[in-house]
Amino acid sequence: MLPITGARSPFFALAACAGFVIVFIFGVLAWRSPSKIPFHHGNNAHSNLGVNEALQILFAPTKLEPTAKSVRSGEDVFELPENPRYTKPMGNDILILDLDTRPLESTEEYKKGKFEWRDLNHVSAGVFNHYTYALIHGYDYKFIKASNFEDRHATWIKPSALANQIKNYKFIVFLDADATFRFLHLPIEWMLNYWDIKPKDAITMAKDPWDPASPQYNSDRFNRTYTNTGFMIVQNNKKIQEILKAWHECPDDTRYKECSQWKTPKFHEQSAFGEYIRYDYEDDIKELDCKEANGFPGVEISNCTGHFVRHYWFDKSLVKMDYRDNIMQALTLPIQKAFADNTNGIVVETGKNQIY
Repeated sequence: MLPITGARSPFFALAACAGFVIVFIFGVLAWRSPSKIPFHHGNNAHSNLGVNEALQILFAPTKLEPTAKSVRSGEDVFELPENPRYTKPMGNDILILDLDTRPLESTEEYKKGKFEWRDLNHVSAGVFNHYTYALIHGYDYKFIKASNFEDRHATWIKPSALANQIKNYKFIVFLDADATFRFLHLPIEWMLNYWDIKPKDAITMAKDPWDPASPQYNSDRFNRTYTNTGFMIVQNNKKIQEILKAWHECPDDTRYKECSQWKTPKFHEQSAFGEYIRYDYEDDIKELDCKEANGFPGVEISNCTGHFVRHYWFDKSLVKMDYRDNIMQALTLPIQKAFADNTNGIVVETGKNQIY
């Protein structure tokens, strides 16, 4: 449960910030010798350890290689198939992408000197999850603030933004603000191997939940389940620009005569993709089961529990909790290690309770 929010004194805020910094530093030092961390000393004493380096150090003990044989989470074990295609980290050949037509509320609050983690909304929390993930693995990251359309819903910004950015990357991984990476230590390359993403797979998406009791929801005119555009892996191959152009121009009713019906009704660009685009590019679109990269724990329909990517369509407050739990897991693990390994004799066992 999150702490109760409300009015706080400046001293409380200062103490809280100081406490977090102390815990973070000790957590990092527990894993890495202080002599290896480049601190500068002198009259203008400061550390040149940036947030990206700090996160990479913090997650280094748990970060997996692209060819790690398995991933365990509780009772779940996910096995990598043999002969994985992606064997080395791709770094800045991968772009983690956020899109919006509005600035982050947290940015506005920060500029006013009012930033407070407890008041963070789900949009900022989701973006922080994506940005943190990119820093941990050395991927490029961009938050594109796009212009609104005059005649269609704001989510239609996706195809053109993807088309403009994919020219410079091998892969783009896009997420809606209410979608999160479940495991911050698990690289995209591992997931590409797990899902067997081939060079021909221009766009990969997960299916939406589908309930046979209500077949009219989340399905197209042929009763085929929609794929959800809240998480997409876009690959720079010979077909991708053609697909994205067809998708972007769909509401103009040139190639697809009735596509304009999805300018504003739900599910906007997602419905257009499901009704038209994927039928012309079946061999270039990869569809994942809903449980793989959609939904969240507790969703029983189609078992949409978000094994690797979670999408909180309804209870968006869970985005923030998901991010918090990831950070606290990485932060407290080295602290536990210090106790388990009895670093520098911090655990002292006594035989009898007496004064010597």
